[in-house]
Amino acid sequence: MPRSIFNGQGYYLNDNRASGGTLEEDALLGCNHCHAPLKKAEWKHEGGFCMGCEKPLCFSCLKDATKNGCRPEVERIARAVEEDYRRGQNARVMGI
Repeated sequence: MPRSIFNGQGYYLNDNRASGGTLEEDALLGCNHCHAPLKKAEWKHEGGFCMGCEKPLCFSCLKDATKNGCRPEVERIARAVEEDYRRGQNARVMGI
């Protein structure tokens, strides 16, 4: 059975009724590219969906993904770590 994009969603609760405010409750998702928290109701109107990684995106990452394609933050960090390791190994081999 395929996994839903809503698997692993969190819960948002903001209770300001004691100070005259309101009670806000919503399901909480995370943008797969920048890890920004997304309220599910707001995401339905303003967010998007990445066809590359098949995960929800915030509005700013949706604009970036339409121009540059799928670029999740985890993959960018992994590439940076691998590049740093490769440079270190090359420097060690060259005796620098």
